[in-house]
This record gives sequence, structure tokens and C-alpha cells, in this order.
Amino acid sequence: MFDKKHAPQLAVLGAFIAMLIVAAVLCGVFSDACFDNIWTFVVAAIAFLVLAVAVFMFLIFNDGLFFSSTAMSALFCCAMAVLPVVGLIVAITGVESGTDALVSSIVLLVLGAAFLVYIIIKALVVDLFQPIALNTLNMIMLIAGAVFMLVAALVAIVTKAYVMSCIISATIVLTMLVGAAWARSQKYGKFHNTDGAPYLLFEGKTDGYSAYRIPSLIVMDKDILNAKCGTHFERGVLLALVEGRKNSAHDVGVVDMLGKFSLDGGKTWGEQKTIFTFGNEVGKYGNPTVVLDRDTGLLNIVHMSATKSTGFNYNTFNIRGRLKDDLTFDWEEPINISLPKDPNIKRGAADGVRADTLMVGPGKAVQIRGGEYDGRIIVPASNNGSSFVIYSDDHGLTWQRSEVAGSGNECEAAVLESGEVVMVVRDGAGCCDYHPRQFHKLSYSKDGGATWYIKEKFTTLKTPICMASLYVHDGKLMLSYPDSFHTRVNLSVGTTTDGENWTSKLIYGGAAGYSCMDGDKDGNVYVLAEIGKVNYSDAIVFAKLDTK
Repeated sequence: MFDKKHAPQLAVLGAFIAMLIVAAVLCGVFSDACFDNIWTFVVAAIAFLVLAVAVFMFLIFNDGLFFSSTAMSALFCCAMAVLPVVGLIVAITGVESGTDALVSSIVLLVLGAAFLVYIIIKALVVDLFQPIALNTLNMIMLIAGAVFMLVAALVAIVTKAYVMSCIISATIVLTMLVGAAWARSQKYGKFHNTDGAPYLLFEGKTDGYSAYRIPSLIVMDKDILNAKCGTHFERGVLLALVEGRKNSAHDVGVVDMLGKFSLDGGKTWGEQKTIFTFGNEVGKYGNPTVVLDRDTGLLNIVHMSATKSTGFNYNTFNIRGRLKDDLTFDWEEPINISLPKDPNIKRGAADGVRADTLMVGPGKAVQIRGGEYDGRIIVPASNNGSSFVIYSDDHGLTWQRSEVAGSGNECEAAVLESGEVVMVVRDGAGCCDYHPRQFHKLSYSKDGGATWYIKEKFTTLKTPICMASLYVHDGKLMLSYPDSFHTRVNLSVGTTTDGENWTSKLIYGGAAGYSCMDGDKDGNVYVLAEIGKVNYSDAIVFAKLDTK
């Protein structure tokens, strides 16, 4: 779990413990006040230790997210040093606790409690603040540490150690202020290994949407479009699809499917278009999973949709559309490909997904070229904790389900040069659970996705439990993912020629989540990914990768 890069965090934890021990010893030597208020001293010491461990965990779990781990460690160390250092000075000098100190202690206690409640509501209810919400254990420890500190401050008031109460409350307030100031001031991270400057395509709190999530990218071949749809494009058409979440980053709410087009290889992009929407009704069009059928020229958008009035009981559809020169679609009637609904199953997860929901993608689907299964459309899918694909041999009209490939959900597939289908599957473990060593896993099929001769083969690429994307380029299998065990950070691309040995390149150093890769006939490889300053749902970025 730890290595040399965690030296600053380990130093902070050591400093916290040392400060506590030294303060305790010196207080015992120089002051009888500690023994006059023994319960205040004991409760404060325990609270300080719990908070110290929580801060240490916060620094470890989110390493790579901060502008500087060393600076963040130093800032937290200074904030928390208030209690042992100032407390020691007060104990040695014997500062008296008067009426002014009582008022101050109450004010600081109320301020600390109010600040804690605000952070909890904002972090866990409103914005789903990433570093806290993505690790339940750390979240509990941070909240428990803050609560224990406030209890210690209250005990100090009851025992009339008003100055000590002020110091305890000031410590927790300063510690929370350090975190809040960081969250407000941190900027976007740096990009690496891109060909040209990345394009910030969708950014939260713009154009009427609180957040944009779940990227889906496709490069539509101009030759197919021109031949099958009668268009006149001079270059491949890039389409970036996302979920536009109006009121918050939550998985349910007013969620539209939005898109932007590029006709010059991603150098410039057109205006934001609403692809599918329920209007102002609370409902969702989600998990866009796209593929262009080269035989018909029709874009297939396989997705899930539901409304609040139906209890967010998702149905799964394939909608086929013909692109026109004005970058609008002629849509056919939606094809319902949902699993049979069980009226006895109730809504389970926070995102509304139930045991009878056919969950597709997200990202992109694939179409096999050549061989026995030529023209087959393959859509990665999952249901009730199992991963598989659904496939169509009649251009998306009817679908069959493959055998189970393994456990997990949120899958994406690619077709190797050998004709084999390979699928990456997000692990079924909860993304907020503690999982110190977790790796991406692949499934392989030789019969067009119908069965899987390798069901779960683990790679050497880390995962914080997050959707990843696959693409085949120049005979190499590429996988885009957040390179971390603990939290969604460090967008990277791993590459392999044999499925065994992987090399990885960092693309974005900062908060990063879901991604989708695709490429064109000229050999360009693109990625559309969730990135952020602090939260990976801050924005969606488009980048052309440097594949040299």
C-alpha cells in the first residue's frame, strides 16, 4: 500500500502522533491542569488521534489528486498542530478560563459544528464530492474524527476548560478550512502524451447543466455515410455523446442525452445538441453505447431510459438514425430490447438499476468485419452483477444474449485483428469500498461474442473500480483508465501486443473517471474522458493521443 512517494503522508502521521505524545508528557510534567480536567484531556487525545488517522488516509487515498501531496501534507500538519502545540503552551503557562473564553468556546464550537454539517451535506448530498464520497471508510473516519473533536470541545466547556475548548474547536475548523480552501482553489491538472492541445468539450455548470458525465465517442466513416446516407462529408464525422445532468451530478434526476459534432478531426466542435430528452420531466436517457453500421449507414444508439413516474424502472432501447448533411438525424422508431420485467423486483441501487435491468455499455459498441460473423453488432452489457454481450446479425433489429463472461458491469469491447472479441469489465466490487489492490480484467471470445473461452483475465493495470475503454490500433490493444487503486485519478492509456505485458502512459494528471476511445482510418486515436480539478465530473475533455 505504501511506497517512497508516500513519505510526506507518513511523515504527517508520525508528526501527529509525536506531537500528541510530547504534549501529553510535557503537560503531565509541567501542569496539574491536565489532571484537574482528566476527561477533557483523554477525550481530546482520542479525538485528535482519530482525526489524525483520517487525515492521513485522506492524503494517501487521494495521492495524485492534489496540486502537491507534500504541500497538502504540510498544510494539514500545521492546522492540526494547533491543538498539541497551543494546548501545551496553555497548560504550561496556566492561562485562566474567563467569561470571554466561555463565549469564544461556544462560538467556535457552533462554527465547527455548522461547518461540518455544511461539508457533509455538500459532499454527500449535493455535489458528491469525489475524494470523500469515493471511499466510505475514509468518509466515516473523517466525519468521526471531526465529531469526536467537537465532543471533546463540548466536554471541555462542561468541565470549564474554556480555553482548551477554543483550541480544540479551532483545530477542527482550521483542518476543515484547509480542505475547503484546497477544493476551491485547485486548478485543472496537466496533460501528457497528447497530439496537440486537448479540447474542454463539456464543462459543468454551463449551458443549463450542473454536470456532464458518461462519455461516448464515435468516428463515423465519411465513405460509409456518403455512400449509404447520401451525405457529402469530406472527412470522418466525430460525435461526442454525454449525459447532461441538469440539477446535480447524481445518477438520477433530469438527465438528457447531448452531443457535439466535429468535422475536422476534433480541432473545432459545433454547438451542443440535445439528442434525446424528456423535457422538464424528471427522467433519464443514459449509458449511450454507439456503433455505425457500415452496411446500412445507420447509427445505432443503444441506451437506457426511465422516468420518475415509472419509478426509474429502466427500459433498454436501440434507436437507429440516418445522419444528414446538416448534422441532424432521421430517427427510426425505438426498438425495445429490455429484459422481461419482474413486478416483484423493487428499485435497488441509487442509480435506479434493478435486477431485471439490461444495463448496456456505456461508451461504444463494435461491429465485426470479415469472417464467419461479418457484420455482427456487439453491445457489451450486464445484468444483476453478470457481464455479457448482446449481439445482432440483422443490423440492430433483433438481439441475442451471449453466455455470461464473468462478474461485473459497465463493459466495453473491441475486435482484435485475429477476429477475436475482447471485453473489459468493471469489477463488481463497490466503487466506495476499500480495495487496496484491484486490476482491470478482460474476457475473450472466438465465436463473435456468443461464448467466452477466457472469462476473467486480470491485467496489470490498476482500477479504482471504474469503467474503462478499449481500442485496437496498429495491432495493439489499448485501454484507457484511471491509474489508481484508491480513487478516480490519473487518466492513462495502457497498451499491449500480447495481452500479457502492458505499458502505460499518463494522459491527465488529476481527477479522472470514465473514458471512451475511438479512431479513424488515418490512424488517429482519440479519447473522450471525464476529468476535473477535484471531482472527475467537473468536465468532459477531448484529446488526440500521441501514439508514437
